Amino acid sequence: MLIVDSDVQHVSADFDLDPLVLQALWRMEETHFWHAARNRWIARALRAYGALPPARVLEVGCGGGAVARMLGTRGYSVVGVDTAEVLVRKAHSRLPAGTFVASSVEKLDPGLGPFDVVAFFDVLEHLEQPGTLLRGALEHARPGALVIASVPALKHLYSAIDSLAGHKRRYELGELEQTFAEVGLRDIAAHGIFRLLLPVLSMRRTETRVPSELEARRRLLLDDMRTPPYPLNQTLRLACALEARLGFERSRGKPGPSLIVVGRVPR
Repeated sequence: MLIVDSDVQHVSADFDLDPLVLQALWRMEETHFWHAARNRWIARALRAYGALPPARVLEVGCGGGAVARMLGTRGYSVVGVDTAEVLVRKAHSRLPAGTFVASSVEKLDPGLGPFDVVAFFDVLEHLEQPGTLLRGALEHARPGALVIASVPALKHLYSAIDSLAGHKRRYELGELEQTFAEVGLRDIAAHGIFRLLLPVLSMRRTETRVPSELEARRRLLLDDMRTPPYPLNQTLRLACALEARLGFERSRGKPGPSLIVVGRVPR
């Protein structure tokens, strides 16, 4: 099901909808090792914290549906909401069995919930005040629901790519956990993921200057979205899959280039 709120307003400063960049992003989501690995980490985190199919998942800021499709194929019941209609339509095309809503989560029909899981996958870093979005989404959570978020981490990795992608920050360990606690969540835990990529990212993410010319800004983003050549991409895909399989428990409380943070809605 596809639902479009005619009054929906997207803030381009939070996520730009440049058509060329969107097409590159969607190609990247299909082929790049990072997206495949992130989906593995998310699936493992959901299982580890007891959110098993057919749990009902509300994905806030679902984007083009790269995670939603994975969840749907694993048997979860997915409702995705995003303020960008073009992204919601892409998500629906990837998972026709899901429900996708072009609207703000505050306007979401309460009849679509309540949800067993409320999820924010690489969303909260786009916001100056993530607690506001969290509180609005929690209105649709059942008591005891799992809240899960993934975010880019380690401030020293912040680069021009983060700025162009609309990231207001990269999180340090403890920061998002504090935000979760401030909105009333309990049993909070954080996992540092993609730790094996840290040396590579530390070398690559050195440019902090954002070009002033539009075309130069676009080129920088498009270059960053290229999928590595096949041998390298496949090798990194396998290495990250092994890290996710063997290292989830070891990742708890550890810093990493990305974080998965979980909490519970009080019963």
